[in-house]
Amino acid sequence: SNIPARILGIRENLCRALQLDESDLPFIGELVEVRQEERLWEGAAERLLHNYALSILVPDEHYPSVAGWVERTHLGERVVYYRVRDRRAASLSGLHPQSLVRKLAIRPDSGFYAWIEADIAQRFDYTCCETLDTFRREAKALTRAGQIKGGGERHEKDDRYRLDDRTRYVLGWSNEAKIAALEEEARGFQDRLRML
Repeated sequence: SNIPARILGIRENLCRALQLDESDLPFIGELVEVRQEERLWEGAAERLLHNYALSILVPDEHYPSVAGWVERTHLGERVVYYRVRDRRAASLSGLHPQSLVRKLAIRPDSGFYAWIEADIAQRFDYTCCETLDTFRREAKALTRAGQIKGGGERHEKDDRYRLDDRTRYVLGWSNEAKIAALEEEARGFQDRLRML
């Protein structure tokens, strides 16, 4: 998983307490990734979807026990979860042709596929803009540099971390690229330590 260990630990404790398998309560980020052919948009997509990707999906049959456990447990961390009821697959025909949604892939074997597809289509129909002129014209827009324009007048760009910092990425069902980035970062720290 690409989800940070401290947040994975909360799911682990939750599943242990309720005797559930971790695959019963996946994080959205474990089931969504940027399509291979759209990797130029990966950093911007990671930035926009980061908090959403850290959300846990809770099937309706587990909702009462999960809600109860969360209520009586001091988590020491922010947790967001979605109650997943049956949902029809979304129609993607109404999306903008350059929508971020079209650049994303949902894990095909996931039982949550239809729910995720509909929810992402509703929340993240942001136009991926190659130019600032296009960005200024669209109601909901995203640039490759990670500038986000929500509905209305709100704009956001969070440059606290580099857009291409794979150590912070949370999307995808494979963590090989993240492990490689962390190993590279560790080598850099070791080199610096030797110099010091």
